[in-house]
Amino acid sequence: RTFASEAAAALYIVIGAATGSDDLDRLVSQVWQGVVHGAIDEGDADFLQSFAERRRPLACGRRGVCGRGVAKLVSRFVPRQRARSHDRQASRERRRTLGGSAVMPPNLRCHYTEGQRAVLCLIAGEVKHHGLCDLPIDKIAALAGVCRTTVQTTLHEARRLGHIKITERPQPGRKNLTNIVHIASAEWLTWIKRGPAAHRPDRIGSNSPKMVSPTKSTYEKRHGEKEQWKDSAPPQTRWKRRA
Repeated sequence: RTFASEAAAALYIVIGAATGSDDLDRLVSQVWQGVVHGAIDEGDADFLQSFAERRRPLACGRRGVCGRGVAKLVSRFVPRQRARSHDRQASRERRRTLGGSAVMPPNLRCHYTEGQRAVLCLIAGEVKHHGLCDLPIDKIAALAGVCRTTVQTTLHEARRLGHIKITERPQPGRKNLTNIVHIASAEWLTWIKRGPAAHRPDRIGSNSPKMVSPTKSTYEKRHGEKEQWKDSAPPQTRWKRRA
């Protein structure tokens, strides 16, 4: 029989080699777990279950091939759960706000999409305030209002263009540490040093300080006084009569 997935074919081999009733029960359970996760087709699952039932009278009491290795094989074919934002409107607003900010020179911004610019905006904010960016990919994606694939694509593209430098920190036998991102473009570094305060990840969602323009304030103050007396009568001056 030809199976639709490699996981189903592997389970068929293990079920055929099983010699214990407990092993068959465990393998049948793994079959239907594979169906739930989308790794095994329902038609293949029905065939594997019936094959296990036919094997049951032939199974003896001694332990046979266990299905621990098959569990890893099935889990390898489980698709990654797609991360979805609980508030798409808020994510869209964050992406547009960060993507439209001028934290990059114009000749660098033109190489990236709106979502990619939002990712680089967060990285620039971390570099401006801490000298580097070591945030996890999932956190950058959540703050920028994009998916983790967009973050990974942005990092690969920026490194290819020579705009950033990524230092990996593997740990043998343990979970790897987050990558360290530095800005490699001298023009970009000069831009964020001379430019306004970049967005900081720990400030997103809080009340941002209001940018005050001295020229605008002086203009409004001067012309506001004129507008105040525009629709009202001018103040009356009382003349003191000489004795």
